[in-house]
Amino acid sequence: MPDIDRTADVKVSAGREPVTAEIPLAGHASEHWLELFRLLAKTKNSGPGHLEANDRDDRTWVIVTLPSAGPARNPDPESALDAASALIAEVNGMEQKSQSAAAQTEAAVRGWWARQQR
Repeated sequence: MPDIDRTADVKVSAGREPVTAEIPLAGHASEHWLELFRLLAKTKNSGPGHLEANDRDDRTWVIVTLPSAGPARNPDPESALDAASALIAEVNGMEQKSQSAAAQTEAAVRGWWARQQR
């Protein structure tokens, strides 16, 4: 469950259009985390930015693609970045619940197996 790595620098590509902000996460996300992020980004992202997560050699990055700033095009780019941050936290919470449920199931399986060995 990677969180935003606040010790690393954000990457910003600001050419003509669009502007891309790459938010560094601390470490690598699991495939399950990436799937959850992609699903929630599709269903919950109603703002002006496009969200995606990519796992690269060094870490996982959350990429926010925004139109150039301006009242008619993108009145509040910070709200898209806040939404990305909130989505990261939500996916981390879902991943933690999933891991907890998996740990409970694993404990039940191991308990059953221990009883079988008596």
